[in-house]
Amino acid sequence: MAYATIRDVAQRAGVSVSTVSRALNDSGRISPATRQRINQVIHDLHYVPDSRARSMHSAHSRTIGLLIPDIRNSYFADLAYLIQGQLLNHGFQTLICTSTQGDPGEDRAQVRNLLGQHIDGAIIVPGPRSSHTLEELTRRGLPLVCVDRAAEGAAGRDGRVIPCVDADPEPGLRQALEDLHAQGHRRITLVPGPLKESATFRERLDVYRNLLAGIEGMDDPLADQVEPGTFDPDMIDLWARQGISGVLFGSSLDAIRAIKTAQSRAISIGEDLSMVTFDDLPVFRILTPAVSTISQQIDTMGTRCVDMLLALMAGSPVRSVRLQTSYRHCASVGRPPAHTGQDP
Repeated sequence: MAYATIRDVAQRAGVSVSTVSRALNDSGRISPATRQRINQVIHDLHYVPDSRARSMHSAHSRTIGLLIPDIRNSYFADLAYLIQGQLLNHGFQTLICTSTQGDPGEDRAQVRNLLGQHIDGAIIVPGPRSSHTLEELTRRGLPLVCVDRAAEGAAGRDGRVIPCVDADPEPGLRQALEDLHAQGHRRITLVPGPLKESATFRERLDVYRNLLAGIEGMDDPLADQVEPGTFDPDMIDLWARQGISGVLFGSSLDAIRAIKTAQSRAISIGEDLSMVTFDDLPVFRILTPAVSTISQQIDTMGTRCVDMLLALMAGSPVRSVRLQTSYRHCASVGRPPAHTGQDP
């Protein structure tokens, strides 16, 4: 496929290349008639300015790197979609890379790929093994913002801690526990998520334990059996033996696996077993029954991290932002079944 060039536009419009360039950049004096003629030729030739050529003549590529753990995870896919849209609104393209979360060689290749595109900055969801990536990018003096979770102890430009946009799990967890308690649940548990992969899941576990300790008559029989933190199908039987009627999930992937397992065993969600999960994903609203969720304000998170990065790129100081989670009650939380003896 042959692409029209700026020279093709200039020749067809009967003007110089520099005149077309001024029209594209809206700079310099051009008569309305000439501008209209150039725009018509651009339309007729389906001309698209070559961003690579522009970056060669500019200190900026108008490209932002986005590093996320796993694009297959619906939460991160939604976050990437939102960030990409926000950047596009500001005239930036997004180069998305998936972190390997463990292979140093592949992580270095990802960093080289980003730097090879001369990115103007990066937004990163850091993991437990992201130190090399962060060090390499900060060493280049690139503006960086972390999203969803903080990079503990990682210093950005000028030795400052890399700013972050994340969500405080306390408000949403507190509301979820209050709802479960009001429904009559007294024996509950939390499947926190992969504890070794992120401090986010460890924080959710700590907050859950602190909140539960302050609710009279509510108990977690499995409080000391959380490792490794992820869902296993055998847990369904364990919950039944322990008389657990309500389960919270720190990871939406674990919640989806648990729902699938429960359905395969003819366990009715919201009647036989109540469930709450982090991440207010669209899929949880269309399931039957709809699933109660703890929202991290992902839309706001995507907007704020882009705004912070653009401010850094403009030379303005920024501070980390912690959003407030919120709880949304749905039919997946109901009264505990009578056989558990919990219904007051």
